Amino acid sequence: MNHDEGTLDVLNRLRMGVSALGVHELDHGLGDLEGRVLPYATFPMLAANVSGSDALSAEGDGRGVFIKEVDGVRVGFIGVVTDELPKLVSSSIRAQLTVAPAVATANARAADLKDGDPANGEADVVVVLSHEDAASKATSFSKNVDAVVAGRSHVSYAHTVTGADGNEIAVVQPDHYGLKLGMVRLNYDRDTKKVSVVNVENRDLKQEYCYEDDFGGVDIFSYKRYNKMMDLGAARPVAQLGADYLRGSDGVTPGVHTGTESTASDLVAESYRYWLADIDPMEQPPVSTHYVGVARADDLKADFRYKSTGNYHGEVPADQVDGLFTVDEVRNVSPDDKAMGYLSITGADLKALIAQQWRPGADPASVQLGLSANVDVIVDAAAQTDGGAAPTIREIRVDGQVLGDTDTVVVASTTELLTSGAGFTLPNGSGVVNVGSLGRDITTNYLASFNQQVLKPSYTKRQVGVSVTPKGASTDTVSVTMDSLAYTHPTEQVLGARRVRAVSGDKEFFSQNIDLTVDRSGPTTGKVSFDLTIPADAPTGACRSAEATTCRWVTLESVDGVGRVLNSFYVEVPADASPGVTPSATHDAQPEPSATTSPTPAPSAEPSAGADPTTPVPGGGRTASQGPGGENSGDGRVTASPTATPGDGSGAAPSENPTAVPDGGSAATPTAPVGVGGLPPSASGGGAGESEARGGTSGRSTSGSGGWSLARTGVSLGSGVIALTLIAGGYLILRHRRQAD
Repeated sequence: MNHDEGTLDVLNRLRMGVSALGVHELDHGLGDLEGRVLPYATFPMLAANVSGSDALSAEGDGRGVFIKEVDGVRVGFIGVVTDELPKLVSSSIRAQLTVAPAVATANARAADLKDGDPANGEADVVVVLSHEDAASKATSFSKNVDAVVAGRSHVSYAHTVTGADGNEIAVVQPDHYGLKLGMVRLNYDRDTKKVSVVNVENRDLKQEYCYEDDFGGVDIFSYKRYNKMMDLGAARPVAQLGADYLRGSDGVTPGVHTGTESTASDLVAESYRYWLADIDPMEQPPVSTHYVGVARADDLKADFRYKSTGNYHGEVPADQVDGLFTVDEVRNVSPDDKAMGYLSITGADLKALIAQQWRPGADPASVQLGLSANVDVIVDAAAQTDGGAAPTIREIRVDGQVLGDTDTVVVASTTELLTSGAGFTLPNGSGVVNVGSLGRDITTNYLASFNQQVLKPSYTKRQVGVSVTPKGASTDTVSVTMDSLAYTHPTEQVLGARRVRAVSGDKEFFSQNIDLTVDRSGPTTGKVSFDLTIPADAPTGACRSAEATTCRWVTLESVDGVGRVLNSFYVEVPADASPGVTPSATHDAQPEPSATTSPTPAPSAEPSAGADPTTPVPGGGRTASQGPGGENSGDGRVTASPTATPGDGSGAAPSENPTAVPDGGSAATPTAPVGVGGLPPSASGGGAGESEARGGTSGRSTSGSGGWSLARTGVSLGSGVIALTLIAGGYLILRHRRQAD
């Protein structure tokens, strides 16, 4: 709004001393940064690791450094921006700026400041201002760095860490939106010229540690007055949660692992797909068989928590606030004002986009995409791309159908991602249609559309790794390796997939526990491997992907602790192969399911054995398997084929006969000696599958008489103005003419 001039006004009034450059200062281009933002700010913005802009390099004392003398002690500030900046800005900015490694640059500048040479500037104390997550980089700074003030990931952090040279470094990351005040106390011994850490902490400003007198009479924070004015709208519930939707965990810190699939990012992606049906008819996307939502995991800055974090100012009884999710909490999840758009691409393009989640040699090595509930991806970790490190996308199913390379898909996401400004590349970025909506408002509208229905995750994985190869000379015994079967948060591991079973006809003949050890850098949490002999009496039918005409096949299913099927796959071998005498399987030694080495904490949601098989639908009028416009698009997790399925014991092959080659795509001659592919969970008859399980309708009313009114938001972008309308029990959408990027 107003190009963030209001934000700059507040920072100027705070008498901000110095800042590192962030990503959003470049939202409107390098010319805007140099000609408007830098002159408007009364404080220097530092970016020591960015070159290509004379104006930026001249900030402070030059070269990304600013020195301030405090009571005779010279304090040097070094600003650096994230190494991922080229992935987060437009192609025109990438062409103008060069980004060097942030930590290495900061260490080099710090060495200059403490080398005793006045010609390159000297400082007694060195503080690095890093637009990067504190936990991921802090221990890499050298002995010349005394403190680090970090940002970007919106995760609160305050610790004294050991640096690369065994030195103590005070590191603080004070949350976001000014919710906390990061405080670092250092001691400088003038005789020995040594710096030591006294303490580092984050103070919660909602407790009002920061008074007016602290800033010379400037009225900066008064949360009580702020809440009275603003929270009347922001505290309105938009949905009722029955459980948490969480970001990824690295096994130690929740919410920091963006290289793995999460229920939170998948929920946001599903809201994007729903948005395609909610657009004004004049701005509807072109007719397509498939509509897909995609959300970048690191766009999410908070979780969808069942435990209330909102302030209802006494309007809702304290014993009834848990489960209510507010407008303000949605904003915390998606705080950035990212515009939404859609783009028509091919199935091959979508496959290429998903494959870009793996980034061999980069840090991080994986950046996951949340996918809408109608998308299933099978990754073959054993088959690698030309580069030799990233796995191959074996198959993509959309709306229960194998996606061909030439099929048309309409993708909804942020315009940043669709125009290749978020580290992902898509063709035809100039064809992105921007109708003037913001991502967080789309998610708010989606949540509000459930009215009285309770939302719960299904714990079904959108992306799973499956590799099946013949076992030695035998063609009826195969070696199976599976990964990415589980989520990373301990709470969700309790409620998600716990074991894999094999089913022939209607008979379960093999089961193995899933290893739930968290993959801290990638998406493969939830692994299992075993040898499997296809029974002699297994169902037969036309081969789907194996190199044969007729195949025997069985179903592999991941199931939760109460036996509910979450993901299903078929494994097939040529029918003329020597059948096994009896159904059998052997497996490698596997540990019992274990989320982490530490005790599993209790879920923050109400205890649940899994999602309620009832699947409420946004708005109540369209079934979960219907696409935009209300036409049935056959959501693979909801709709099972009426013909024979693996669970009916008939021996018939699945009703569909996808002819995708092993790495997915369009029809081709099968080239694999054995076959594997995805199935709707309900196809096995083993459990209820749902697109995005949302629980039943037995929860507390969230609208109507006796309930707490839900809010809906509408947005219009025009002449630089955003109109936001909050209406109890309904919504108003302010339309805006189509904008083409």
